[in-house]
Formats: sequence, C-alpha cells, structure tokens
Amino acid sequence: VGKFADGESNIKAGTSVRGKHVYIVNSTASNDHLMELVFLISALRRASAKTITAVIPYYGYSRQDRKVNRESIAAADIALMLEEVGVDRVMCMDLHNDSLRGFFPPKIPVEHLMPGPVAAAYFHEELSAMPPPEGEETAVPVEPPIKRKGSNARTAPSPPPYYPKVTIVAAHEGQVARAAQFRNVLQRLSGAEIELAFLSKNRRRRGETQYEPMLVGQVEGRKCILIDDIVNTGATLKRAIQQLKDSGAEATYAWATHGVFSLPHNRAPEMLAEMDGLEYLLISNSVSIPRELPAKVRQLNVAPLLAEAIARALHNQSITGILNLEDTRVERYDS
Repeated sequence: VGKFADGESNIKAGTSVRGKHVYIVNSTASNDHLMELVFLISALRRASAKTITAVIPYYGYSRQDRKVNRESIAAADIALMLEEVGVDRVMCMDLHNDSLRGFFPPKIPVEHLMPGPVAAAYFHEELSAMPPPEGEETAVPVEPPIKRKGSNARTAPSPPPYYPKVTIVAAHEGQVARAAQFRNVLQRLSGAEIELAFLSKNRRRRGETQYEPMLVGQVEGRKCILIDDIVNTGATLKRAIQQLKDSGAEATYAWATHGVFSLPHNRAPEMLAEMDGLEYLLISNSVSIPRELPAKVRQLNVAPLLAEAIARALHNQSITGILNLEDTRVERYDS
C-alpha cells in the first residue's frame, strides 16, 4: 500500500494469492483507508484469491445508517462497494447498529464481534485489586453453588474479600444493550451485585448538540463505568461524566470500543484527561492513532480477539461462541 506523487493510492499484492483464503484487516476510519480496502479487495480478486474476508475492526460511516431528508445512507453504500469489488465475507467489531449487517446480501455473511466482555475482564482485574476504604469490614466470601454432575454451565465465582460498589452506566439510550451485556459479564466474573443505570440525552430534535442529560439509576457513593461504542469529540462523555459527578458518584471510569482520535486536530483525549471526574477512559486499538495519548486514555489490545475469530473461521468453528460464558463445550480447532 503506497501513494503516487499526485496522492492517489497505489495498491499491489506483494506475493501470489492464487487459490488462497485471504483475510484483510483494515479499519475504515478515513476515506483513504476505505479506498485502500476497496482497491485491495479488487486487486486480490483479480489475482485469483479463492476467498476474501474483510476484517473491519471499525466500520466507518456506521452512524450514517438511515435516510433523513436528502442524505445518503453511507453505511449501506459502503456495503454495496465491498460487494461490487468481490468480498466474500465480512467481520466487524462492535457495529454502531447491529442492523448494518442487513446492508450486505445473504451471499456475504457478516460476523459481529463484541469486545465488551474483554473490557469487562480488564475492569474486573482493576476493581479486584482495589483496597477497601479505611474502617470498612471486608466481605465474607460466599461458597460457590455445587455444580451438578453432567452440568456444563459455569458457576458464579465467590466474591473477593472486598469488591467495590459498582454501577454500569449507559452513556445514552442507545447504549443500554451494551451496558447490560457488560454488567452481566462483570457480575459473573466478580460474583458481586452490579447495578445498571443510563443517561437520557433528551434532545428535542435530531442533530441538536445542546441537551441536558437525565440520569436514571443509582450512582451515589458508587464507582461508575460509562459505556459507549464510539468516542470522537468527547462531548457526550464529558456531559455524562459531569452528570455522574454532580449525582454523587464516588469515581467514574469509561469504556468506548472505538476511539476515533486519528485526526491531528482532534483534542478530545486531552479534553477528557483534564476532567477531574474521570479516572480513566479505556478504548480499544480498533483505530490507529498516530500520536501519544494522555495517561488517562488507555488502549485495550483486541488483536487476540480478531486472531481467534479468523482462526475459527478457517476451521469452520463457532465465532459467536468465543466469549460465551454459558457453554464452553465448543470443539476447538487446535484440540
């Protein structure tokens, strides 16, 4: 992948791919990245690749998923472009809306990977290591339920000697499903009771940037983890963090799958890092960010999740079962 002197993309396969199963890992966070993906699929198809799978950690234009006035449905247009150049299969990570999979025809299956459980495990390790407040008695561990013979479901672990009071907060109404999944995983990992809350944007009309968030749920005296899928300008998170602080939250953390901070003039990471109410923001590395981020903005590596999905696809194994905590009887490709 390179550039000509006039700025046009130069795409060339450096080795023979004839008869091969090819996987392209490329987020479409910019127009250049999108066109590189389209040209690369075309080049591989013309080079006689057997199958081509586009692994798209961040599906750009995903928020343009409906027609309003005379706007284009850009998310659907990208699906048409990928279909036209010959993609066979698509893997995406945390789509803004799961219905985006319907923009592709039945002949192009779309796998939807959710990294929320991986992030929940990260926060569980952080929360488990926290010392109890001064003078607070530690909790007595609860004996785990007896696992019946022949049962394959995992039993909930005993809670650690101390686990803080935690509330998972959806950054707005559209994030309630993600927040609920995150809460369920964290509750299963910790064995503690985790609360769920959400903030309502309460906009009067579509496109308004000014609104007053309304909190539904219990956050006073609790550690809160805000859940969102995309953070770009940081405006939604900023209002949410301030609302939780004003509502008496003990500490606020945030998890957003996609940190779209790739443009050099985007100062959202620095703006969020300056907020006293935020302990830290965790994002995945689904989007390449060519600059150093503030200490309060941490990155979670999702490469192992993508690698596992690719390996299972090659061996026709279940992909949705990668992070299934209910049933672990999947026959692994490496067994």
